[in-house]
Amino acid sequence: MNIHIDEEALGKLNLSESQLKFDLALGLFVDGRVSLGRAARIAGKDTIEFQRELGSRHIPLHYGITEFRQDLETIRRLPAH
Repeated sequence: MNIHIDEEALGKLNLSESQLKFDLALGLFVDGRVSLGRAARIAGKDTIEFQRELGSRHIPLHYGITEFRQDLETIRRLPAH
């Protein structure tokens, strides 16, 4: 996907392409429109890197009982070592 944004519309923000991608991913994550993993991919970062950036901005993870149950089920399915 290619997106064209008129430079005049951005004004003097001086944002790089990577900053724009991160801000897009952050907005989608905060709005609950994408998962943490998908937001990290949109931003071009790994999940841990994205989580660190969320933490530095004091943005909470969307992790409730549903996600906890999904994680437990995933762990149950993992082969024993």
